[in-house]
Amino acid sequence: MATRFIKNSGTLLTGNVIAQGLAFVAYTLLLRLFTPDDFGLCNVFFSYTEVLIILSTCKFEMAIVIAESDREASDLARLSFRLNALLSLFLLAVAILMALFGISPSKLPPLLLILLPLLVYFTGTYRVYVFLCNRHREYNALAIGEVVSVSSATATRLLFGLLAPVVNLFHTIGLPLGSVLGKVGGHLYLRHIVCRKHGYYQPTSAPLRPLAHKYINFARYVMPRELVSSFSSNLPLMWLSIHFDKPLLGLFSLALTFTQRPAGVLANTFEKVLYQNITAKVQSHLPLRRDVGRFVLLLGSGILLVGPLIFLFAEPVFVFLFGNQWVGTGYYVRCLLPWMAILVVSNSLSFVGNIFSTQRVDFILQVVQLLLRAAALLIGITLSDFQLAILLFAVVSALIAVVQLGWYLYQIHRYDHNLPS
Repeated sequence: MATRFIKNSGTLLTGNVIAQGLAFVAYTLLLRLFTPDDFGLCNVFFSYTEVLIILSTCKFEMAIVIAESDREASDLARLSFRLNALLSLFLLAVAILMALFGISPSKLPPLLLILLPLLVYFTGTYRVYVFLCNRHREYNALAIGEVVSVSSATATRLLFGLLAPVVNLFHTIGLPLGSVLGKVGGHLYLRHIVCRKHGYYQPTSAPLRPLAHKYINFARYVMPRELVSSFSSNLPLMWLSIHFDKPLLGLFSLALTFTQRPAGVLANTFEKVLYQNITAKVQSHLPLRRDVGRFVLLLGSGILLVGPLIFLFAEPVFVFLFGNQWVGTGYYVRCLLPWMAILVVSNSLSFVGNIFSTQRVDFILQVVQLLLRAAALLIGITLSDFQLAILLFAVVSALIAVVQLGWYLYQIHRYDHNLPS
């Protein structure tokens, strides 16, 4: 398992490092072409999109990896595609009505409301293809798909940023539209790989209702858990955008991007490979504790080496790379860093509840986290202190991440303990 894990993780990380390296280089230009106000508005848009994406497939795509056969995996993909298309069409109709009647959450412009269902749709289909590739260990395809997605988004954002002084509208829609086109690029590439190698678009008349019933826990517990988790993670941008100025949100958004994105890349990479490998070991009734313990120890040691350097030098590095208009970003990076460090390890094992069918407990933890995060933000809003709101939010999030990690490790310990001698 160790050799296979290192090889597959290395493949995915290589693709992600290339993709994020391109994005980082582009950010040195984008943060001069767009203002903190633009980035603040863009991240408010993303906050709503990330919540709605959870609903688009009811999380049935996550069952593709553990499906009993390739035919069943294909039908799960078909079910996910249909649900995603239905929700996206519904959101498009709602967005058009809201734009016509001048209704807008968090003061989003009408054009962004129209873009929102498009991003939901292509992100949903992209995720389905990701899980199909993960099932068949198409890690090279996943790595290239990430590069295609990020490079497509980056190129279009740069183009819109350069045109923004001429066409002022691009200040508003340039960053979100780039994300839409990026997901379109990733969607088309992974679709090509999946259809060419595994034929998942062959017509079939197999009924989907029995399949949905079989994996109903993903809709019953995983979807609400992910929905609550996504909503509570994006709560600062949704709530604070109403009470504080967009430039403050822009500074926080930049800090969130440069802490959450690397953390997400690492966690998603390890989660994909571990999910497939751990599922195979559980199906073969093999022990897990030694491999998982070694993974947690090595990953935690690496984070402890790098984390203090980021904590100390975040502010001067951000100002040097992106200019004086981003002074103050370092404070938010320091607030978020402990949470992100724990989150990398915890989210790498987030599939454990799916394997052992303990999604209900995961959902309860997310509800508790949402309530604590809401209370933290309300304190900051009541005191009109944006920085305090973010600090309390990050502290609460870090504590819950520790509890989640402990819960995942306990389940692995219990599984090993119950194995026949």
